[in-house]
Amino acid sequence: DLLKQMETLEQELNRNGDGFGIEALEAEVNHSDIDGIEGEINSISIGLKELQSERDTLRDQRQTIQHEIRQNDGSTMAANASEEAESHLSSITQNAEHYLRFQIAALILEQQIENYRKENQAPVLGRAGELFSTLTLGSYAGLRDELDSSGKPILLGVRPDDQEVAIDGMSDGSRDQLYLALRMATLEQHLKKGEPMPFVVDDILIGFDDHRTRVCLEVLAQLSTHIQVLLFTHHRRVLELAGTCNDTDKIFQHDLS
Repeated sequence: DLLKQMETLEQELNRNGDGFGIEALEAEVNHSDIDGIEGEINSISIGLKELQSERDTLRDQRQTIQHEIRQNDGSTMAANASEEAESHLSSITQNAEHYLRFQIAALILEQQIENYRKENQAPVLGRAGELFSTLTLGSYAGLRDELDSSGKPILLGVRPDDQEVAIDGMSDGSRDQLYLALRMATLEQHLKKGEPMPFVVDDILIGFDDHRTRVCLEVLAQLSTHIQVLLFTHHRRVLELAGTCNDTDKIFQHDLS
C-alpha cells in the first residue's frame, strides 16, 4: 500500500512539476527560503482573488450582454457578439493562469539569484577590492556594491577618503585594472573549490603607467605560485620593467620573434 501511495505521489509531482524531476524539485526546495515563499504565495493568493473578482465582474457583464442578445432577433451580429464574449472570458482565464505561473517562476528565480549573490559576491568583491587597491597604487581603497535609482546593482570604486566613483567616472587605465582585479578575484575563488587552470592574458598593460605595470607584474608573479600565468606582450618596456620586479625569480621571458 505504501509503495502504491509513493507511486501516486510521484506521478502527481511529475504532473505538477513543470517538467522537473523529483531530484530537481528537491534541490529547488533545499535552496529556497520557505518563509519567503510562503509570503510570496500569500501575495499571489491576494492577486488571484483580485483576478477572480475581475473575472466575476466580467462574467456578470457577459450575462448582461447575453441577455440583451437573447432579446434581439437572433441575427448573425448577436451570435458573433456572444461568441466574442465567450472568447474574451476564456482568454482572461487562460492569461490569468499564465501570469501567475510566470510571476511565481520570476520570484523564485530572483530569490535564487540573490542567494547566489550573497554567498559568492562578498568574498570575491572583498578580494577584488584588495587587488584593485594594489593595482591602482592606493588611488582606490576598495570596491562597494550599491543599487541605482532603478534598483539595479552597480559597482563603485571607493577612494581613500571614502568618496565613491562610478565606473563611468574612472580613467581607462583604472577600468582595465578593475576588470583585471575582478577576474583574478573570481579565479582565486574558483581555485578554492575547482581544478587549477592557466591564466592567459594578452597585452593587458597597455593602459598602465610604469609604476602600475611593475605592481601588476608582481601580482601576477604571486598568482603564478598557484597556477600557470602566461602574459603576451609586444611592448619592450614591459620586459624591461619585469626585470626590476621584486619577484624576478618567478618571471620567465620567452622571445617569440
